[in-house]
Amino acid sequence: MPVLVVALGLVGLAVDAANERVAVAALRDRMETTVYAVLAAMEVDADGRFTVEEDFADPRLLQPGSGLAAEVRGASERWRSPSALGRQWPDLAPVSAGQAVFGGPPGTGGYYVFRYGIGWQRDDGAIMPFTLSVLVDAAEISRQTSAFRQGLWISLLLAAAILVIAQGVILLWVFRPLGKVAHDVERIESGQAERLADDYPRELEPLARNVNRLLATEKSNQERIRNALDSLAHSLKTPLAVIRAGLPRGEGGAGDALHDAVDEMQHLVATRLERAGHSARRTLAAPVGVRDPVRRIVRSLQKVHSHKMIDVTVTLDEDLRFCGEERDLLELSGNLLDNAFKYGATRVRVSGRSIRAAGARPGLVLVVEDDGPGIAAGQRERLLQRGVRGDERVEGHGLGLAIVRELVDAYGGTLDIRQSTLGGALIEVTLPPG
Repeated sequence: MPVLVVALGLVGLAVDAANERVAVAALRDRMETTVYAVLAAMEVDADGRFTVEEDFADPRLLQPGSGLAAEVRGASERWRSPSALGRQWPDLAPVSAGQAVFGGPPGTGGYYVFRYGIGWQRDDGAIMPFTLSVLVDAAEISRQTSAFRQGLWISLLLAAAILVIAQGVILLWVFRPLGKVAHDVERIESGQAERLADDYPRELEPLARNVNRLLATEKSNQERIRNALDSLAHSLKTPLAVIRAGLPRGEGGAGDALHDAVDEMQHLVATRLERAGHSARRTLAAPVGVRDPVRRIVRSLQKVHSHKMIDVTVTLDEDLRFCGEERDLLELSGNLLDNAFKYGATRVRVSGRSIRAAGARPGLVLVVEDDGPGIAAGQRERLLQRGVRGDERVEGHGLGLAIVRELVDAYGGTLDIRQSTLGGALIEVTLPPG
């Protein structure tokens, strides 16, 4: 659109300038013709005096204020047409015989002037110099060019409007299939479809075919990875059970230490297999609601920690969505809430909001707070490392926040630990739009 406006503007300026040059050139020709008409009406007697027969074909020379005037200037005499009456005649220098001089504003006082020099030979052979001048008011050209300019710009504006409408129609027709592709991709992202439709124009068929192939391959790879991980987990259970059964228990010393090591190994294997399964999430996974899964986790933890009688406040909109795998959401919110229940005294608060961005899937901010002892500023980064626990007296393996951090990093988000207004820790997870 800007290019079209600039192009039409330049065309308009060029055409307007060309029209003005043509109008001035045509005026010069008419003024030269007028000079010849005055010259034809001019007579010089034997004494060198001249007369001009005021019977011109152009009546404007006889009409005062007509905008056209003529002058004949000799050595000592001067004649001006009746139309020059009341006109402020500019001071015009004579020109030599055979020379024609044309000029226009601003140096001529608002007139176009054509001067022509002649040498009149008398009967005695003497040459008498004369200068014939014709003046035309510059307003005449201004009126012509203004009328043309007005019509030109109106025509160009109409042409621009027609071109813009035509361009819009063409673009709408050309990009309509792309809009359908975008709509189908949105349906895939929202979970309403699993593949692109097949009714695209021939030019877009390779795109749709390759995208569908990519989606099918991704889904197949995801299922294959999960199946392989499930098989691995099942295969590891039996050797670990055999090792545990073969170890003495209750005798203290090395036997109990080995039992603890086997328990830790089972937990680590389960955790790592779970994380590996989550890493196989789909790129266009359908968004999942946040409020209901969080409430399910809260109800489960209230049963587990029923002895603490923790009051939980959940402030989440019903339409709040997480654009990722539901298992990731459950693990992320589950670990945050589990820590809050473990370290909180009587209150836990969960809140969240959506992050909107034009042309992108919405992001998510999830905040979990408690009224426990809180986390000192110097310990916050350390607690995000694997195996580090905030309080050894509290049951756990020191993996919860580390797993949350890995999940947040996988989604390109950030994790922030601050002091809550409840008195304990506030952990804020921000997942950007994408």
